[in-house]
Amino acid sequence: MTHKLTLWPSGEVIEVDGERSLFEQLKKSGKKIKSSCGGCATCGDCVIIIKSGELNLNPQPFEETRLLGNVFHITKERLSCQTKVTGDVTIDISAHEKNSASLKKDVASGPKSTQVLVRKREEIEKSVRLNEEKTQEKPADTWYKHWEKGDQVDPNAPKRLGGNKRPKPFRFDDSKDEDDSK
Repeated sequence: MTHKLTLWPSGEVIEVDGERSLFEQLKKSGKKIKSSCGGCATCGDCVIIIKSGELNLNPQPFEETRLLGNVFHITKERLSCQTKVTGDVTIDISAHEKNSASLKKDVASGPKSTQVLVRKREEIEKSVRLNEEKTQEKPADTWYKHWEKGDQVDPNAPKRLGGNKRPKPFRFDDSKDEDDSK
């Protein structure tokens, strides 16, 4: 039994049967649907958006729920490799068409030239020296090792949160705890 599959926004109508997945049938009709796994429900690349007729689809199998979650009622996204049609449906595959159009444009323009940056040894050594000097410079921030300064902190400097104290080490001696409790 064949059903009507309408592609949104073009309005193109394709006759599909309910025995094979949408991925197979769209591929057969010449539509480009991205898929890394070839229809095994392991990549999640073949996502389509259901515009109307969601009641005319098979329930989500476990593999699809594992990848997309159970939020179909919000996102209206299904994996085309796991979706079978039981009635008339309208789907959106425009995201796949955009990807295939940009891929065609890249292939038509030819291979992209890669430029290799060659640097002389002197330039590399100079940049290494500059990086070392920067790491050895003391920051001008008043926060730098503030616990060693004691009372030398500028009183006009903005107060920072965090206690302004060096963290105290943990005590592991149980005898002091017993004395404090008495």
